[in-house]
Amino acid sequence: MEYTHKALVADDVARMLDVSKNTVYSLAKEGKLASYKVGRKLRFTLDDVQAYIAQSHQDSAGKPPTAARLTQSVGTAKWVPPVSGIGNRIPRTTSDAFLLGGSDAMVDGLCSCLAEMGVHVVRSYQNSYQALVDLYFGYLDAAAVSLWDSSSESCNLPYIKRLLPGMPVKVYQMAYYTQGLLVQRGNPLGLRSWSDLLRSGAVLANRERGSAARVLLDERLRIMEADPKAIPGYDREISSALVQGSLIARKDADVGIGIEKVYHQVKGLDYLPPRPSSLCSW
Repeated sequence: MEYTHKALVADDVARMLDVSKNTVYSLAKEGKLASYKVGRKLRFTLDDVQAYIAQSHQDSAGKPPTAARLTQSVGTAKWVPPVSGIGNRIPRTTSDAFLLGGSDAMVDGLCSCLAEMGVHVVRSYQNSYQALVDLYFGYLDAAAVSLWDSSSESCNLPYIKRLLPGMPVKVYQMAYYTQGLLVQRGNPLGLRSWSDLLRSGAVLANRERGSAARVLLDERLRIMEADPKAIPGYDREISSALVQGSLIARKDADVGIGIEKVYHQVKGLDYLPPRPSSLCSW
């Protein structure tokens, strides 16, 4: 089954980028977001949206924090909103900056708490695997991760031991959560378990390698000795949870691995904890 996508309208793109529709039109007018016209209607492709996200990450990565970008303050402490993308790194330009990597929204709350304590926090957006790699190479001071390991039926510690060899680290647990199946409203294909992904012919909206959702899926498929490429859509990587949810809601895909929060953010989805469930932590 071929994994195809219909044209995106401005409303679709606005949901994917979590911005207003007027912002989408402005980005297209300025040439920052590729688009095309069908008659008088503006249209976009998924590749255009993902290219814009990637370019935005690339433009912001590698630039030293400046006074103009230190825009959010709590008392006398400041922290930087998203300034780097997956696989990109922030250079160490100030000795007092505490570089914190991770993609979960919970990290924003941690940044605020540290800022209230007077810590100058620079937030870097990376998926869990990349954050650990960057921590090892010294690009980060701390990383928020959530990676499930099938061999030990546990989270995080096996990856920390493998990816941070010889490093003295402290590990703190912030929260528990489950990864589940994001499906179209009403679950028309009746998906309930991991094995259903192989039998139903469902088109997958897959996350990028290194993300918590992708690692969990690949580990489950390995346990089942399944060929990932047998799942339609597996080879197409989605680098944003909102983009993933939007594709499923607009019926360009049938299912994705994600957390319940996306179900509440994107209309037209249902969330189903798969059997067996996978409990993990940040």
